[in-house]
Formats: sequence, structure tokens, C-alpha cells
Amino acid sequence: MSKQTVYIVDDDRSSLDLIKYITTSAGFQAETFSNPLEFIEYHQPSHKGCIILDVKMPEMDGLELQQELNNKGSTLPIIFITGYGDVNIAVQAMKAGAVDFLEKPYDETSLLGSIQFAFKKNKENHSSVLPEDSMGKRLASLTPREHEVMCMLAKSLTNKEIARLLNISPRTVEVHRLHVMKKLKIKSVLELPKELI
Repeated sequence: MSKQTVYIVDDDRSSLDLIKYITTSAGFQAETFSNPLEFIEYHQPSHKGCIILDVKMPEMDGLELQQELNNKGSTLPIIFITGYGDVNIAVQAMKAGAVDFLEKPYDETSLLGSIQFAFKKNKENHSSVLPEDSMGKRLASLTPREHEVMCMLAKSLTNKEIARLLNISPRTVEVHRLHVMKKLKIKSVLELPKELI
């Protein structure tokens, strides 16, 4: 089984180098691509790991690359990174299967936590065992950031308060909130499993 790799696709060279530095310093194997078309040519279905993908790029944006990879049957989980806190793009990306959506400036801990979550997700994608639909399994499907947001929602914090504590925009909190509810299959934050937090 090939080693899991972080595939970084970003047209901004300084951002590309920074993400590669963070990931390799943490002991991950990383490959960088400044052009999404290069990555499409390079990509093989056998590749293991995850993709860190910028949203805004010339020639082909991150959502278009995600669609192309979905069409090819890629099992690599995608973590989107953007300097634009656009809630519509985030919702679109997550609906198409992205595992996380980080807004610049992101902190290293969030990025590395998302990578570890994506690696776990990739292993599951390659496993023939389907997890049972229990609350424990649903909680395990949350990204590290979604888990943080869930815990704060369970303590009755508002989106603005959560945004301030996590140093992200209220719109990003709203995206995470939507995904927590969707993944846990609940319709209200009142249904959050407080005893499991």
C-alpha cells in the first residue's frame, strides 16, 4: 500500500511553499502543483492521501477541479483553502464531497487536524467495511473544526461568539454548523448529544 501523501494545488507559490513546509515539518509526505491541469494529468486512482486545494485559480478553479476529480472517480478527500469567506462556495464544495473548508489565515493546528481527518477518511474510502449508522460513527465523521464548533454550539454560544473564539468569520461558522447538523442527522442544535461532548 502506497504511503499517504498530501497533494497541494495552489497557483500562489508562497502559499504552496508554506503549506508544504507545514505538512512536511509535521512528518507528512507532500507533492505540490501550481496548476490544476498538471495535477489532473498526474493523478492516479491508486493515489492515497488527500488534496489541499485553493478555490481561486486561473484556467480552472478549485470547484471545477473537484468536479473533474469526482467524474474520474477519485477517492482523495479534498480540503479547500480560500482567502475569500464565501459561504456559497463553501456549501457547494462540501456538497460535492469536500471534507473541510479553511479560511485564510488558518492556523497550523487546524490544517494538520484536517489532514489527519482526511487521511482517516481516505482509508475508509479504500475499505470495503461500511460503518454502522450510529451517533458515535456520525460524531467520528466530523472534522476537528466541526467538532470544536459543535462543542461550542452545545454550550449555547452564538455564531458570532464562536467566530471570535476560533478567529474565523461568522459565515464560516454557519457553514460548519450546517455540516455538523447534516452529518449528525439532526434538525436543531437542541438535539446535539451533550453527553457525548
